[in-house]
Amino acid sequence: MVLWMLGGFIYSLISMFSFGIGNLLWKVPQKSLPIYKIITIRSFITTSLFLITILLYSSFSINLNGWLIAIGISAFSFFGLFFYNVSLKHTQVSQSITITSVGAVFGVLTSLIVYNEVFSWYLVGSLTLIVLGLFLLEDKKPILKWSKGTNYALLASFFWGTSFALFRIPIEKIGSVNFSFSLEFTVCLMAILIGLFTKEKQKSKISKQAIYTIVVLAILGYLGVVFYNKAITIIPVSTLSIMGTFTPVITIIISHIYLKEKFNKNQYLGIASIIGASLLLI
Repeated sequence: MVLWMLGGFIYSLISMFSFGIGNLLWKVPQKSLPIYKIITIRSFITTSLFLITILLYSSFSINLNGWLIAIGISAFSFFGLFFYNVSLKHTQVSQSITITSVGAVFGVLTSLIVYNEVFSWYLVGSLTLIVLGLFLLEDKKPILKWSKGTNYALLASFFWGTSFALFRIPIEKIGSVNFSFSLEFTVCLMAILIGLFTKEKQKSKISKQAIYTIVVLAILGYLGVVFYNKAITIIPVSTLSIMGTFTPVITIIISHIYLKEKFNKNQYLGIASIIGASLLLI
């Protein structure tokens, strides 16, 4: 049992590293491409990777009800990715991804309601530290007058936190690989539909850097989804939700090196508070 749980934590760590690095890279192609095009190209690649995986392992499910549930949850999850990308237009990458950590609140609440998981004061302490960190990160603004980037990041945290906690339902019905395919295919389709109704135009000719970045995003997304969907079948959803708040640490370290982003003392305290929430739970 201990080894089984340890495997779940390892899957979760691999997923966090994949998402943590990927979350940093979303801003790079925005210099030349509209958001919906970036998501479309990236999701087309990941959809193809999951389709190949299904064909190689002959693991296709014919559970129609399971597929419908998977598509519904995937469509809901799409808005987390979309609003996160919009938030990047108005704030720093590391600040935006740290704010989305409040999605752990929605993840825990969803797991308590849907899965009847055990309530713990460790969860309360962790969530309190996360909310405190959120306010400290926004010290440049009056406490109840958050920036536009923060508002979009909070929307992303709601959609991501809630939908990620629900992933276990379709996974148990059609399997993790089938659900992963459903997730990426639905996200790709949603991005195409938004592109049909938006007036946002391509800013310039797509650069080689943008193409390479999107390919890397797709590979990291593939790995992140694969290992998260494995972890969620082993670790309690509420625990996994709060563990996910450690993802910003990876993003922040890389953003300091790659984008040269800096913080003031209060913002460092906010980051430390969110890291502390993860350590308290573990």
